[in-house]
Amino acid sequence: MEFNEVIGKRQTIRDFENKAIPASVVEHAIENAFKAPTYNHLREWDFILISSLEAKLKLIESEHLEKPIDINELEKLFRNEETIMKEMYLDAIPKQKKMILDAPQVIVVVYKPKTSIEKALRIYDLNCLASVWTCIENFLLSLAEHDIFGVTFIPQNTASLKEKFGIPPQLEIAAVIPIGYRVQDAKKLKQKAINIVDRIHTDKW
Repeated sequence: MEFNEVIGKRQTIRDFENKAIPASVVEHAIENAFKAPTYNHLREWDFILISSLEAKLKLIESEHLEKPIDINELEKLFRNEETIMKEMYLDAIPKQKKMILDAPQVIVVVYKPKTSIEKALRIYDLNCLASVWTCIENFLLSLAEHDIFGVTFIPQNTASLKEKFGIPPQLEIAAVIPIGYRVQDAKKLKQKAINIVDRIHTDKW
């Protein structure tokens, strides 16, 4: 597939088919993830592949996703936000538990930080975080070539997740990514249209 096709194909999906993903496809995507640029040339990234119900329930419990969602409260919370953003959150938040349970595989991406985020004093201190996200994008693009999509979920209770999954304390979790084939009627949310001419600046803002 041509590069432009892959870029155009990648999308965020939260509604998955009950269809197994070939291990070779995931392994190839991880191989491509490790081709991403890295700030210290060490590529200090690891991937935990989760497919068992027991492990998925650990994720759900750690993030307190078992609690019911009050749609009316959500609508009040986002009532003043831009329409596209509001629609995305109103679709996404109620699906967080379901997408983890339905996805044939959930990927936990782990990285070694230069310093903890709360102690970061300079942009340079966050280079490790920027690097792991280039890794994640390579991973998602590689999957898209095979009609496999996902959604990046940023965990709030990383200490609990690290304990439950035996992640060394000196490492951090960049994202939890449910992946799979999209169901035929999966909702595709609108994206903000960008006129790149308005976003390109020469020599000054």
